[in-house]
Amino acid sequence: MKTLNVKILLIFVFGLFLAGCSNTPFYHKNMMRGQVVEQSAGRTLICIGAKHGAKVGQKYSVIRFHEEIAPSEGDDPYTIEKVGTVQITKIVNDHFATVKLLSGDIEAKDMVELEE
Repeated sequence: MKTLNVKILLIFVFGLFLAGCSNTPFYHKNMMRGQVVEQSAGRTLICIGAKHGAKVGQKYSVIRFHEEIAPSEGDDPYTIEKVGTVQITKIVNDHFATVKLLSGDIEAKDMVELEE
């Protein structure tokens, strides 16, 4: 019973730590990631918004994961390719922002992460 209480307390403290980091450089570097939700001729939408600290003018690297057959057990089957760069033009709401394509060729479901 004592071990369970310690585990719960540690999880709670870790949660508070993450909440406290939400507007710090640590959060922006390590946690501010999202996905391209819509990519069309008229609009590109990412799922990072005001709630995540997104600001107009921020630039994001767009990355794509490729799954390959791992050569042996335990090897990473994914490769990561940077396919473009986007910049936020408008914060839509707490969860979404529109972006303009600065370079590359991006698709829906690509991942975005804040550039330093």
